[in-house]
Amino acid sequence: MNKKRWNVFFYCSVFSLSLLFCINALANGELSDATANATAERPFSSGETLHYKLSYRGLLTSMIWADIADIKMTFLANKPTPNHHNGHQFVLQLSTANYTKAEIIHPVRYTYTTTLDESLQRTLLVEETDTGANNSHYFLWLDWHTSETQLFKKREKEQITSGFLGLDNAMVWEKDGERAIPEFLSHFPLIENDQTYLIHKESGDKIKNSSILDPLSMIYTLRSLNFDTEEFDTIIEIPIAVSDDIRLYRIERTGIEEIKVGGENHQTTRYKIHTDEKKDNSYYIWLSNDELKIPLRLAMKAPLGRLEVDLVKVTRRGVQKVVQIEPEPEPEPEQVQEHCSLSL
Repeated sequence: MNKKRWNVFFYCSVFSLSLLFCINALANGELSDATANATAERPFSSGETLHYKLSYRGLLTSMIWADIADIKMTFLANKPTPNHHNGHQFVLQLSTANYTKAEIIHPVRYTYTTTLDESLQRTLLVEETDTGANNSHYFLWLDWHTSETQLFKKREKEQITSGFLGLDNAMVWEKDGERAIPEFLSHFPLIENDQTYLIHKESGDKIKNSSILDPLSMIYTLRSLNFDTEEFDTIIEIPIAVSDDIRLYRIERTGIEEIKVGGENHQTTRYKIHTDEKKDNSYYIWLSNDELKIPLRLAMKAPLGRLEVDLVKVTRRGVQKVVQIEPEPEPEPEQVQEHCSLSL
């Protein structure tokens, strides 16, 4: 596999995961009373960490599954919000550190941290960092007081061309944006010429709903809901903040399914998450059929193939459960086709 093809694959993988995180009908964007009650009894507790392995199979790997990254998702209770109230955080970490080829081609150290209010019904601040090859740092602020979303980024140097025939090139720092940096983001050390580390990138969609989540907190909210009283194929909608856009995700419970994760069979409920109102963009998530409703697998389309995120280990309330991973024989071509029969 040449370097260009691997670069395309890894870029799209990370991009897909950053959008991933992956209620009774939201009338006017509000959580229903039934949903608010459901989220009060959470099947997860502070410190719970879910460990996953990200794998790809497709033309880029000659239709063979290849592990490319480790993922961790953690819930942290009683964290301060931007306005110094009590809130909660969900954290997703993705790293290619344990995968030599991925490290050579495109190393990733990506962290997605979302801070919500105490009721877990409003996303307040999302921070995205990648200290790997992308070297990026973003903040999405949902300002519920002014009903605005604001996107901030790390100030970077950009190339400026000048002179005769544009032959003179210089690297200069990006200019300030249209908005000042809010006080709760002003703690970063100044850079050259006393410039702020962050700059305002753009203003996004207006907040028109009384409840808005993000892709990661939505997965935890899904764990808290009681779908048992709903018919299959019922569509539940929820507004989600993605970058500086507010999109309407549509959640569909599609069936009960037994899946094999880490060499063990598990009874699960399968959901389809439609992430775009206008395009046919979606992914699947399988939750365990028990009181914990742990996400055992996520699956989505990938460039010329498919991505899967499978559970490896759970740490909850100081108890660790490891999902045993047993090597399986390489499937025949017919078996490969059967395994991929689920259309994403």
